[in-house]
Amino acid sequence: MTKIPELKTGQMITLAYFIGILVILFIVYKLLGKVGIIKTSAKRKAEAASEQAVESLRSDDYFNPAYYKGKQFKSIGANAANLYAQYLHEALSGVGTDEELIYSTFGKLYNKTNISEVAASYFLQYGKDLQAGLLDDLNKKEAVPLMDIINNLPER
Repeated sequence: MTKIPELKTGQMITLAYFIGILVILFIVYKLLGKVGIIKTSAKRKAEAASEQAVESLRSDDYFNPAYYKGKQFKSIGANAANLYAQYLHEALSGVGTDEELIYSTFGKLYNKTNISEVAASYFLQYGKDLQAGLLDDLNKKEAVPLMDIINNLPER
């Protein structure tokens, strides 16, 4: 059986200083991460998710106003598409963006193909591209919940 050597008082003080310095460095690291001076792994993951959400929003065919034509899917109907287009126009117009109205409007859709119905109605009513409007008004962080809603919708 090996005997664990006993620490002398000077060695114990040195060890205590070393542990104290490690604790202080850890606290400083966490604080610098909170204020955004350094990027923690959690922050890098969140940024990657945000980047992917914006890229998905940019590349989705569902925002093409003609995408739904000729497809079999559960339609929301012209009246609902017009109403949802109005909601989205309100959310994207004026000072600031009403993200909650955007999220709740997309949450009412039956499927991803309904996005095309709303985009077509939005274009007919306002002469603007819904996808471009969302990309202009939503920052990367705000695009993540929208893409979560869209990704949870069934295809048709």
